[in-house]
Amino acid sequence: MKKFVKLIRKFTVEQWAIIDKEYIKSKVDLKCIGSIILAVLLITIQKYYGQPKFFTNLFGDYVSNFPLPTIWSRLYSMFACLVFYLIIPYIYIRFVFHEKLKDQGWTLRGIARFKVLYIAMILVVLPLVVMVSFSKSFSSHYPLYSEAGDSLASLIIWELSYGLYFVIIEFFFRGFMVFSLSRYIGALSIFVMDIPYVMIHFGKPASETIGSIIAGVALGTLSLRTRSIFGGIIVHITIAWGMDILALLQKGQLHF
Repeated sequence: MKKFVKLIRKFTVEQWAIIDKEYIKSKVDLKCIGSIILAVLLITIQKYYGQPKFFTNLFGDYVSNFPLPTIWSRLYSMFACLVFYLIIPYIYIRFVFHEKLKDQGWTLRGIARFKVLYIAMILVVLPLVVMVSFSKSFSSHYPLYSEAGDSLASLIIWELSYGLYFVIIEFFFRGFMVFSLSRYIGALSIFVMDIPYVMIHFGKPASETIGSIIAGVALGTLSLRTRSIFGGIIVHITIAWGMDILALLQKGQLHF
């Protein structure tokens, strides 16, 4: 038991202490407060004006004769995420902090020395996903684009846009939020980030929402330790694509 506790401390408390030592350089100021307010504001705008339903209410009739008519609302939502969760935060980073994307984790450097942990996360989570895929709540929720399995074209378009979504999500939460706040509050930035990150999972299966609590802390910690968001991107996309394929297989909806 003592060895187990020691192992847990090694990968949590000791890592957070290293983060505090490496990152904390400033006292809380208006830039810090601005980062938090901006993050909350962008999440709120995305919730009300960046959802597929918002697009459908406005433009549903116009796209009804387009190829794959039901995918356009999903693509709109991905575009809204791109604007609210990547472009606007980048503008803030560039003109308030006077930094570049690489200063917010947009780099591949650093992930190699923690690759075993990233691989372990995938190997641990995927079997759990396989188990959960047999539940009705899982198969009824995924894929988010219900017609993804109707054709190869619809599956490819959807999964590419879905993959882009996780690039954006990782940048916003494990990039912008933790890197902009870590210089003030160190490892606490991980837990500040984790609150809204878990909340965007509300409405999804309970097991996924609960799992996002642990995933958010783990990926946030690794992001700051590696100074890169791309390990988290690889983990997230691998699991998300796996979830979609498993759901389609369970429902027998891979019609090609």
